[in-house]
Amino acid sequence: MASSDHNDRSPNTQQNAAAVPTHTGALERKAGRFSLIWVVPFIALIICGILLWNSKLNNGPTITITTNSAQGIEEGKTLVKMRSVNVGVVTDVAIASNYQNIVLTVQMDKGTDDMLRADTQFWVVKPRIENTGVSGLDTLLSGSYIELFMGSDSDYARSFTALDEPPVRQSGEHGIMLNLISDDSRKLGAGDVVTFRGFDVGAITEAYLDVETQLVKYGVFIREPYAQLITPNTTFWISSGVELNVSSSGLSFHSDSLDNLIVGGISFDNFISENAEDAAEEVADGSTYTLYPKREDARLASLEGSLLYVVMLEDSMYSISPGSPVMFRGVKVGEVVKAPWFKDPADVFTSAVLPVLISIDRTSENQALIEDTLNSMLQQQGLCAQVGSANLIFSNNQIELKYDPSSNCAVRSDVIAQSGSTKTSAGLVAYQDYHVIPLVPVQSLRTQLDTFVAKLNELDLNGLTSDLQQSLKAITAAMDAFAVTNTMMDRTQVIAKLAEAFDNFNRTVQGYGPNTPVYEGVITTLNNIEQLLQDLAPAASEMGQDPSSLIFGAPADPIPQIKAQESTN
Repeated sequence: MASSDHNDRSPNTQQNAAAVPTHTGALERKAGRFSLIWVVPFIALIICGILLWNSKLNNGPTITITTNSAQGIEEGKTLVKMRSVNVGVVTDVAIASNYQNIVLTVQMDKGTDDMLRADTQFWVVKPRIENTGVSGLDTLLSGSYIELFMGSDSDYARSFTALDEPPVRQSGEHGIMLNLISDDSRKLGAGDVVTFRGFDVGAITEAYLDVETQLVKYGVFIREPYAQLITPNTTFWISSGVELNVSSSGLSFHSDSLDNLIVGGISFDNFISENAEDAAEEVADGSTYTLYPKREDARLASLEGSLLYVVMLEDSMYSISPGSPVMFRGVKVGEVVKAPWFKDPADVFTSAVLPVLISIDRTSENQALIEDTLNSMLQQQGLCAQVGSANLIFSNNQIELKYDPSSNCAVRSDVIAQSGSTKTSAGLVAYQDYHVIPLVPVQSLRTQLDTFVAKLNELDLNGLTSDLQQSLKAITAAMDAFAVTNTMMDRTQVIAKLAEAFDNFNRTVQGYGPNTPVYEGVITTLNNIEQLLQDLAPAASEMGQDPSSLIFGAPADPIPQIKAQESTN
């Protein structure tokens, strides 16, 4: 019984006993344990703080770049580079509020604040095929990127506009920027080369048409050290082909380098040596020059900075034109720069004389000597100019200077009045501040022949024959009187007949005497014939030695060469 009771109470007793302690222990453990569910947000908060701190300290400023197109640009992938070094990344691509442009938001790297100057330039680098070559091939694999070209402005900015084309002047390049003005219809583009005697020394940075003046304007960049070649007398021309010029002076041919023939461009040169004043004058950045259509035009224009004089032509320009040679004692000493050269182009209709501007060859060392010598000749009235011919085909196509102290050559007063010239303090005549060389009119070959024929026509051969016949008849009558009679009366008649005959003969001879117009005309004509024969003698001799000189002119005299002595053993 006892055991039975014990067994009957045991399960309940054990259940109650176990139930009470278990509940109490659970309550104690739940109140003292920390829940792990709060660790995750706490860690996330710490990570966000670290990221914000890292972004604030390690990232640079945020900028915006406005472009015309987002082609090749991807958000979060397109990089901003400077000299192939990553300096930022595009974080957002959006359409501008005007719906015409694209606005790129760029996160720059730390330390790039100084790069963001007001004149800093951006452009998209992508594959380009241009007349100067192919560029951006590396982007075929890596994708397009934005190139940064740091400016030099003291102000800074956060908004920029991207360039449509890469700038010609790359980062770090030193040189000089020039402005060229052209009225030629040929168009050159940005990136076309600029050459000096065949060497690539720069490029065209921009080209645009000025609507108001209808002139084409170019921006040109010349790199160092070639920028030192630019002087006040430098001339530029379009070099995009072969120049062939046929004129009264002959035929000239000039070709530029192969690169210029293919892609075109601009060339420049210094055709005259610079003097001390030109060498001391520094060409400022942004200076303006004229761009000539061809090399010959540029060369003639450069002569305007040389030693200049003026010759006043009368009646006609003959065959004188820019480029015609100026000769002195058979040696070419200069060229014609402008013909005619009026203050006002309308003067060609009213002026009785035609001013011609000529240039005398010189160097920086002998310019003062040549100028003093020519001015001294002018003061002595011994320096004259006349129109001459280089050959028989092209007549009156050069200006010849002659010096003769006894010639008493001076500019006529009527020429001074008609041309509007003035006299200087030294007594010389000046036109537009340049001294005038007196002109001695000379007749051309055709004019001399026409004058000779006219003089021949003036000879009254019929009148001469008639007068001689009358004289001979009077003499015959006198002889007949002597034969018929010998009386005093007959003698008186004979004397009268002889007197009449000799009187007629005397009048006839006096009409052709040394002081008569006919006699002087014959003498002048004979002198012209003699001078003509003397002028033709060298040409005839030259044609006998070289028949081609009739068309191409006399060849240059050969330079004697010293024959090398053979070595003896």
